Amino acid sequence: MAFWIMMLGAFVVDRVAKLLSLIYLSFGASVPVWAGVLELRLTRNTGMALGLLSGQTLIIIALPVLTVLGGWLVLRRYRGTRYTLLAMGLVVGGFLGNVLDRVILGFVLDMIYFPWMPWYVCNLADIAICVGVVMLAISLLWRPQDWQRKMEATTHEANGADRGV
Repeated sequence: MAFWIMMLGAFVVDRVAKLLSLIYLSFGASVPVWAGVLELRLTRNTGMALGLLSGQTLIIIALPVLTVLGGWLVLRRYRGTRYTLLAMGLVVGGFLGNVLDRVILGFVLDMIYFPWMPWYVCNLADIAICVGVVMLAISLLWRPQDWQRKMEATTHEANGADRGV
């Protein structure tokens, strides 16, 4: 349930932010939110992160789909904890938000600009993906209980039940 709630939440928040950006922002115009730190600047990204593979629509749709599918194939072997399910929900929700843009619009709407990182304009889906990936990395490095294989968990639980534990 945690996965579905987080995935839907990330997706809906991203869609609402993009819709509001289209209503209230003009392409190319900049709206300072916090001088020197954060601006709203509506742009079209025809590429992936940092504009990579710009204009290669089929590749930039297929690559994330294959990545999410590969992640699912690997992660389905492990017993999901609430933490990893929340992280995966963020990644998938962000992925769906950006893929929907690419399929419907042919580009991704970006609107969050950090003047101190002039090469980077992003959206809430990008942020959800990054936060989810960082959470998974933290889990891999410092939360070994998150990476118990399903078979091990089942065997361990069965053995514990036999001993009355």
